[in-house]
Amino acid sequence: MRDRILAVDTVFRRELATVLRTPGYGVLAVGLLALLGGVVAVGGGAATGFVPAVVDLLPVTEVVVPLVAFVVGYRALLVDADSGELAVIRTYPVGVVGYVAGVMLARSLAFLAVVVVPYAMVGGFVWATAAPDTGIFATHSGVDSPLLYLRFLGLLVPFGAAYLSLATVVSAVASSRRGAVALAVLALVGGVLGGDLAVLRSLATGTSPSAIPGLLALTPNGAFRGLVFEEVVGVAFAPQGGFVDVGRAIGSLLGWTVVGIAVSTVTLAYGDRLEVLLEGVRARLAE
Repeated sequence: MRDRILAVDTVFRRELATVLRTPGYGVLAVGLLALLGGVVAVGGGAATGFVPAVVDLLPVTEVVVPLVAFVVGYRALLVDADSGELAVIRTYPVGVVGYVAGVMLARSLAFLAVVVVPYAMVGGFVWATAAPDTGIFATHSGVDSPLLYLRFLGLLVPFGAAYLSLATVVSAVASSRRGAVALAVLALVGGVLGGDLAVLRSLATGTSPSAIPGLLALTPNGAFRGLVFEEVVGVAFAPQGGFVDVGRAIGSLLGWTVVGIAVSTVTLAYGDRLEVLLEGVRARLAE
């Protein structure tokens, strides 16, 4: 167990050094801060409180957080495979699970720095410029509160982790940088729009509207949006509930994360064997 932990730590430190040498992440964080600040300023949330700021930021967040996650993770595993370093790493006592875990931890830290820090800075700006009652910690409905904004920040973590995990799947499956970009775009569009379109489709085919909270919880965007309305917006205004099945939404975000890591690990561990098997199948079909 100790050797496995040391192996993960070694990969983590190596990957973190790679991240720190990439200036593009700093540029991405500054650009995100400018975008979020502009959205809050135009929407008026900075002057009215934390919850109005969350409402302004939510539509943008559902796009930019998955986008940043894919930018951070779509080449995380591919770059080592392309350069031949992965073959070298496999000669050391580092298992595939430890390698993927170390890479994911480092990339997760990069994601938190790029995303959560700008959002936290926007929250600090709202605290400094909004009405005086935003300094009150909510104990009942109808009161704006920095605690609610902290809940919003907390929900960004599992939401981003789900997409970062999917990005590592793209990185493990793709055979080239161009292929990784194409797969990342497809996964991003499918993740951001696919869930809502599937819900609309199911309603059009006769699904009961009462099933919407459960259906929304199945996709990362639907789960995140529902949790924000359930645990942030609804708490401040009219906590009626029913926006989403909370337990299913949390389980969905965790499930997407775990499944993504598992698929990435299996692909790296058995990808060569699967490729040989597929080549054999193609040869037989050609005959």
